[in-house]
Amino acid sequence: MQTFKKYITIMEKNKNDFSPKNTSVEKILKIAPWLKDADTTDAIIGIKSNRIVWYNGTWNNGTWKDGIWESGTWKDGTWEDGIWNNGTWNNGTWKDGIWKRGTWKDGTWKNGSWRNGKWKDGTWNNGTWHDGIWKDGIWKSGIWRGGTWEDGTWEDGTWVKGTWNNGTWNNGTWGNGTWNNGTWNNGTWYNGTWNNGTWNNGTWHDGTWKKGSWKNGTWKSKKNLRPDKRK
Repeated sequence: MQTFKKYITIMEKNKNDFSPKNTSVEKILKIAPWLKDADTTDAIIGIKSNRIVWYNGTWNNGTWKDGIWESGTWKDGTWEDGIWNNGTWNNGTWKDGIWKRGTWKDGTWKNGSWRNGKWKDGTWNNGTWHDGIWKDGIWKSGIWRGGTWEDGTWEDGTWVKGTWNNGTWNNGTWGNGTWNNGTWNNGTWYNGTWNNGTWNNGTWHDGTWKKGSWKNGTWKSKKNLRPDKRK
């Protein structure tokens, strides 16, 4: 208990979302006993609706079970569930939960809902991406609903809409959106605009092909000729 006290400040403003004035380390640990095993620096922690709220500070390592993360720096560790409102994630494993905004630098995402923010690198295993900027990394599976893909490797999954600027697409389903450049190895394309890049194999249903290299695959659109058959 004394060790834990040294590393935290309890938010005690009795207004808005902050904790009531009678909040204590004992009450925080009753709700979240797992916090005493975490390695933290300058943590500011409170309680809202009987749930832990991390207002600021640095999470060095440990397992986060549940709660609301408002801001701060996550260095490493395992996130099991909860709501991430903002902050910087450096590395670690995200198992489930809601990411609203912030910067993800590296790590492993297993499942959950990404609402917005910037993804710099790492491995995405499953879940739903709603909006934001993907800079680089490996996408293994899941649903992409919108946003901008800058670069990286897409292994499989469903692309609903968005903008693809560069990278490698290995398999999956493309619903709609804009493809600016990159390499398509296999998969199914339903609609959208292809501006440039290399198509190696797969099935094209409909959309606008502006330019690029068509190597092989099945062309089902009756509106236009297959790219390699155009004059």
